[in-house]
Amino acid sequence: MIQRFLKILTIVFTYLVNPAYTQVIWQENFSVPEKGIQGDETGGIISDFSGITQWNLEYHDISLDNPGDYAKTVSTSGGRFEACDIDGEVIWYSEWIDISSCEKVMVELTASETGSGANQTTKYLKAFFQLDHKQEVPFHKNHESKGNWGSNPVVAEGLKGESLRIICRISTHYSSDKVILDNLMVISDIGPLPPVKPFDIVINELMPDPYPPVELPNAEFIELLNNSNYPVCTKNWKLRINHISKNIQSNWIAPGECLLLCATGALNELKPYGQASNVVGFQGLPNRGAQIDILDEKGNLIDHIEYSSTWYDHHEKENGGWSLERIDPFRHCHQKENWQASQHPDGGTPGTSNSVMANNPDLISPWIKWAVPVSDNELELLFSEPLDILKLQEKENYSLGILGNPDKIILSSATKINLHFKKSFQENKIYTLEIFNLTDECSNPLFQNHCKIQRNNIEPYDILINELLFNPFPGGKDYVEIYNPSAKLIDMSRLLLATRDKQLQPDRVSKLTNQRKIWKPKCYLALTTDTHAVFPWFFIPDTCNFLQLEQMPPFPNTEGYVLLLNEKMQIIDEFYYQEKMHSPFLGDVEGIALERVSFTSNTNAPGNWQSASAWSGYGTPGYENSQAASEATGKPQITFIPEAFSPNQDGFKDNYIIRYKLGKSGFVANIKIFDASGRFVQHLAKNEILGTFGEFIWNGEDETGSRLQPGVYVVTMEIFHANGEIHRFKDGVVLTEKW
Repeated sequence: MIQRFLKILTIVFTYLVNPAYTQVIWQENFSVPEKGIQGDETGGIISDFSGITQWNLEYHDISLDNPGDYAKTVSTSGGRFEACDIDGEVIWYSEWIDISSCEKVMVELTASETGSGANQTTKYLKAFFQLDHKQEVPFHKNHESKGNWGSNPVVAEGLKGESLRIICRISTHYSSDKVILDNLMVISDIGPLPPVKPFDIVINELMPDPYPPVELPNAEFIELLNNSNYPVCTKNWKLRINHISKNIQSNWIAPGECLLLCATGALNELKPYGQASNVVGFQGLPNRGAQIDILDEKGNLIDHIEYSSTWYDHHEKENGGWSLERIDPFRHCHQKENWQASQHPDGGTPGTSNSVMANNPDLISPWIKWAVPVSDNELELLFSEPLDILKLQEKENYSLGILGNPDKIILSSATKINLHFKKSFQENKIYTLEIFNLTDECSNPLFQNHCKIQRNNIEPYDILINELLFNPFPGGKDYVEIYNPSAKLIDMSRLLLATRDKQLQPDRVSKLTNQRKIWKPKCYLALTTDTHAVFPWFFIPDTCNFLQLEQMPPFPNTEGYVLLLNEKMQIIDEFYYQEKMHSPFLGDVEGIALERVSFTSNTNAPGNWQSASAWSGYGTPGYENSQAASEATGKPQITFIPEAFSPNQDGFKDNYIIRYKLGKSGFVANIKIFDASGRFVQHLAKNEILGTFGEFIWNGEDETGSRLQPGVYVVTMEIFHANGEIHRFKDGVVLTEKW
């Protein structure tokens, strides 16, 4: 660390004398320990190079007799590569390093050893380099370190080419001796200090709420990290918190180093943790969250975050004393996923590496949350995360069929824009908006490059009320299901749900959502205030067909009104329900939904609502009703299969199945099973509400759940309707043990 700091001071001093510097273009400090090879108890070799991309190791004809023999990275002195008692030679290779843009480069490394061994043929580090895949060339200074040499700086300079590779041959034969490779740097020749680019300096750690302190001082701070390969000066830079700017004092931040920004009163408390600088007039960090910007001397945005207390994702740490740490300093998008509460026992890591630091690239593509017309010639687009602002504002990146590119783009934020077109949209015409070249801030392309949009008015019966649960089980919740029979793309934020008061005026009007969610034609949508109080009671094939409302009108158990309104408060559909609409054969209607039978009949037409079938679980929220009208079939169709079954769970004819398809809703079924002597053994259905289609399954058990003996059994089925219609069916089936 001291050697690195002295090197940084040299770089800074060079710049102060002459506006130039020595640029580190590649380095390896072996900060990740336990990467390489080591022996095991049996004399075998264990290797681990996971996550290593900058170097590799070649090893042949070596002997690692026990776990104390190795050639690997260790955590000593902040990280280094060591070889210990390898009885042979390993060859360390760097990756191929691009030096094509450099006039001249210099390579530095440190070759060290410990122990008393002085044999120059078995204890050494020999350093070579390759240019442009040509032959190996020895380093110019100390290319061979042999025997008992202590520590040598090894240097190659004046190199020029397209690519460079470093090669180190290492040997040591004694358990008490180590050969050490460390501090590899490839440095360009002196040149002008480059301008600071966005994200060269990043906000790396925050302490918004230091009280009650864990082990750190009771002081708020913002930690800046230099991500670049050159020193950066903060002279005339600004810290902006919630649009209030304060001057940052002039400080040099070395490559890979940090600067702590704080209030004047906290400066002395934070100095022991690293380089610290007070910001005069520092207004503090709001506990719940704020927008923080770092601006250079020209007002250019260098880094920006909008943190929130929700980033902690840990209730206890959110209450104070713990910092928020950046996971990956090289990731600049989708910020919430790149921050976490500190895991360090002190409560934070000011001035040192973050406790949560890890490779955390953003590989998730952004998507369009909505694209909806908001006027005759204006579209509003919302994206799932911030996008590249420059690309967002290019008109050529959008095309709307015959309307072409937008005439104007209004940027509300990096996630929301409005596109204005010269010509108006035709009502009810579906356009395809094509989008090109958009990426998020980490260059992930947009997930989809087109979407459908439609300017429309929501007219009566464009949407229909299709199902209602008004008397749920205890712990359950009401739901209303609606259906879109039209060809319109419906913006859910334009819809409202209501009931009527005693004067029959619309009452308890509730907006479905403030989000512009698009609802496609021929789709179902179930509305409730708590999906978790609905899902356990019913079969839910697709949870996406649910919308959870913040509030919903009450629907009494005896009777009431369900109103569906558009944004102009016009009634789109209305259902007056009564408890007596349920099947008269039901003793208790708690937990049973009313289902619409026909979309073509008037909502309140007699007979257009039936109790949901038992087979469906007494409700079908989010999908087709069990009582939905089907094509007229005349006499009910009943199918009994198979002729024989063996309930031995071998996957072949394990159950006896009765399938039905009825011409209308409202039937009730009784199904009884008798043995060959006429004795009753099972009541498969008892006054059970049927849908327009479904099935019953018999697994060969009696009413007590006991397996019946093999033999012939008789099945009788009777279905009847409240209008007096009765149908009877009979079948025989063989129950056998096996085929």
